[in-house]
Amino acid sequence: MTDMVRLRRQAILKQAAGCIELAELLVETDKPVPPSAANLLRRALATLAELPAPERAAPAAQLLAGEALRALGHWQEALEPLRFVAEHDPQRLEAWLGIGWCLKRLGQLAEAIEALRSGLAAAPQQPILHYNLACYLSLAGNAEAAVEYLTQAISLDDRYRDLTEVEPDFDPIRTDPRFQAVTHVTV
Repeated sequence: MTDMVRLRRQAILKQAAGCIELAELLVETDKPVPPSAANLLRRALATLAELPAPERAAPAAQLLAGEALRALGHWQEALEPLRFVAEHDPQRLEAWLGIGWCLKRLGQLAEAIEALRSGLAAAPQQPILHYNLACYLSLAGNAEAAVEYLTQAISLDDRYRDLTEVEPDFDPIRTDPRFQAVTHVTV
């Protein structure tokens, strides 16, 4: 690959990533995507389409495509590129998180849980994977496992303890004494 081709590829990936990043600043979780954000996300997808087919099929481009589709709310469509990335670059935790996000919103909570477990097998020291898995297990009514994974997340990064206060996914287990024990610091 010549320097010019490589620079062009990097510029396309950077531009698409920038559009996605800007769009995600405008998107609120589980609310309709504002038109301005949708335009940026569609621009990111159009920018990625400028890559030659082999470059478009690379994990870096597939991850951006999956993220753009996920942010647009095209969850089923986003699964293909995200699963490709998870298979070909399993250390990319963004792919596992995106798969879980999409499956949860498609009403496939058991599959979302399994996806995050697979992500943890590939990247066991990532607190965000532990945390999200705890959220999904809470929603599934498995308080014991949710608290176990939440404990792991907090032990890896104590900042996750503070997030539990506002995370609605923990509402099903919020009164469980095990949950309270792990989320409340006693002095």
